[in-house]
Parts: sequence; C-alpha cells; structure tokens
Amino acid sequence: MISPPIAGAVETLQKQALTSHDTYELDRIDRALDELLRNPADTSTPAKFRIRSAMGHAYEALERRRAIAPRVALDPEHHDNGHDVPYVTVEILAWLRTEPSLSDSDRVLLNDLARGHDAASMAQRHGVPLARMRERISRARRRARKLWLATEATS
Repeated sequence: MISPPIAGAVETLQKQALTSHDTYELDRIDRALDELLRNPADTSTPAKFRIRSAMGHAYEALERRRAIAPRVALDPEHHDNGHDVPYVTVEILAWLRTEPSLSDSDRVLLNDLARGHDAASMAQRHGVPLARMRERISRARRRARKLWLATEATS
C-alpha cells in the first residue's frame, strides 16, 4: 500500500516528467521515483520534502555517473561541443515552471535569462527600450529572489 505522501510525491513527479523535454531532468525524475517507491508505506515526511530529497539524491547519483563515465558522442561527425545544460540551470528552470506565485510576465523574462539571453536581445524581441527591459529584469529578479527565499525558508 502506498502512503498518501508517497502517492502525492509520485503524482507530482510524473506530472513534471510529462512537461519536461530535458533528458537530464527526466533521468533525475526517474531516479527520484525509484527512491520514493523503495519505501512506499512511509508517512513520516510530507510529499514536498520527499520530492526535494529524492531529486537531490538523484542529482548526486547522476553526478557520480558523470565522474565515472564522461559523456561520449555517439556520432563522431556530430560535435555538440558539450552543450549540456548545467544542473543549476535545470533546477532554476524547473522552479520557474512550477512556482505558482510567479507572474507570467516574470516567468517569461526569467526563463529567457536562465537560457542565456541578455537584456539587449530581450529588449529587441519584446520591442521595448533597453533601459526599460533592464528595469523589468531587475524587478523580476527581485520578486523571484523573494519567492525563492520564502520557499527555502519553508523547506
């Protein structure tokens, strides 16, 4: 029998997997699900904390794998120059995608920043002056930082 906290955590991770297009994140979710289902009757910890812990352990396992067996291109003609998304970026993108208190406009700006866009290219794409875009970015970062710290404080 699966306890309610484990069932909630599994359901949340499965929904997250359905929206992900990142192989690294899918590997982490798979490993986290394995960890959660090793002890399905445990009711001692809420789902939110179980997810965080399982995803952290999955990260550690994947990092150990990378240290032991570095990535090798399967096609020698194709060179992607190691454009593997860093773990921190994956974490930030996952948080941006799931944080309910973040406005849609802030989410768009912060996603662009996390993916490597700069203020100038974002200003051009959104059709606003550079100074205005920098102001929007600053305000979005401030609001996100406040939300992130609040999330960290409750963990």
